[in-house]
Amino acid sequence: MEMETDRNRPSTIRIIAGIIVLLCGFPVFLVCCNGMWRFTNWSYEELWIFEYVWGKLLILFVSGMIFLMSIGLILVGVLIATKIWMGKSRMMEHIIYPFPTVLTAELADSMNVERADDKFFVFNPSSLIRSTLIVIGGILSCVGIIVIYREINDPSSDLYSPPISGGIVASFFLLLNGLLAPSRRFVLDRMKGTVTFPRHLFFPRCTIPFSKVIPGYSNGNLGFAHPYSGIVIPVLGAYDSGWWSFYVLYMDKNRPLPQGDTFDPYREKDFLRRKAEGFPKTIYPNTILVTDAYMGYIYGTDEFKQRLSKIKHRIVYYYDRVSWYCQKHEIEIPNDNDLVLIGIWKKQFVFKLFAPENVEYIVLPDDTVLTDCFLCDSNTAEVKYIK
Repeated sequence: MEMETDRNRPSTIRIIAGIIVLLCGFPVFLVCCNGMWRFTNWSYEELWIFEYVWGKLLILFVSGMIFLMSIGLILVGVLIATKIWMGKSRMMEHIIYPFPTVLTAELADSMNVERADDKFFVFNPSSLIRSTLIVIGGILSCVGIIVIYREINDPSSDLYSPPISGGIVASFFLLLNGLLAPSRRFVLDRMKGTVTFPRHLFFPRCTIPFSKVIPGYSNGNLGFAHPYSGIVIPVLGAYDSGWWSFYVLYMDKNRPLPQGDTFDPYREKDFLRRKAEGFPKTIYPNTILVTDAYMGYIYGTDEFKQRLSKIKHRIVYYYDRVSWYCQKHEIEIPNDNDLVLIGIWKKQFVFKLFAPENVEYIVLPDDTVLTDCFLCDSNTAEVKYIK
């Protein structure tokens, strides 16, 4: 897959900018360290609020928040500096690469796909993440409650030190995030060519064109970068797999639906829509064969379909045989879709370069005079060229 690298600025400038960011954050870091030191060495028994349970919990919470905010500021500064040093993130282009994921009904069920048809692809990938947060946060919170119960009345206890209290507060935040996490539902609108992102941080749900979606890593999985925060949110599938090609293919409404029995009930309807629109120009380029027959819909006469049902291989098999023949004889095929199936003639598939696409497959009469085409035997798969 082709990657893009940021070379718009010299690397020296990026290094200097990153160092400046870190230096600007250094005073903030010193202030946070000073605050944590003061909390560590403070005599809490001198505070009147320490006589009350709520006061002790308040001190614990403030101490923990100072630690968490300090760590957060440090991480933000490092991430910003790293982002500057690295330049733009490499990303996959909006191209249909080999080979798009085949969405079967079983796969759709296992990945919590809520809707998959010719208009919308809706999924919610958060169930596993949410369960993990609840389990881990619950265990750590229980440990934190036990520690608080045992140490809360001791003003000199390490419980009130920022690192310990910060860990306890973080465990409660983790549990609450799992219990109260909003829906991470993504909505891909095939007709409008848009993607609706779930609510994220303090950003509400938002919708952007799919052409502006930036894919990226998210713990080894495929993710979409949020248009406002830039944080990669996990979606279905692994990075560098066929899932990105699946999304690109699905979101090109001028192409057939991706492979898989999930879309089978909608293929004819989708084809007739594109046909009524005059088969508009495709939106995204492809590096593989993308035809209705390859994806699972045969647009042909009843006689053609009857003949095809008696042939053991799928049409794409014969496409490949002819394509290999062309490569062997140095016949250039600029694009995979430039090799077009015409129909069947005397138990042979008839292919032609640069013929009109999306034409109904037919059975050619035996007395048809063929010229400038390729014949591929349906039994032996032997290919020959007719001048």
